[in-house]
Amino acid sequence: MLINGVWAEVILGGEHLRLFSEHNAIGVQTSVYNVGTKTWIAPSEPVDDIEEGKERAAEHARAYLKQSANVELPPLEWKKARSR
Repeated sequence: MLINGVWAEVILGGEHLRLFSEHNAIGVQTSVYNVGTKTWIAPSEPVDDIEEGKERAAEHARAYLKQSANVELPPLEWKKARSR
């Protein structure tokens, strides 16, 4: 169950990623999902707070984009996540 969180989307260099920083029933976690391949680049990892999660997700996405498409991570627009 999502308590609160944020997400961002990157479509660049043939890659489509979704970055998450969420506080859920397990705690605060961050992750990065590759929409194109339907795989997790960085599966859920615990962080101290939402801001740290945003930073960690951006680090994972930056490294992935540099390696896979040789492009730089653009500025991210974080959106509030909705619980269901």
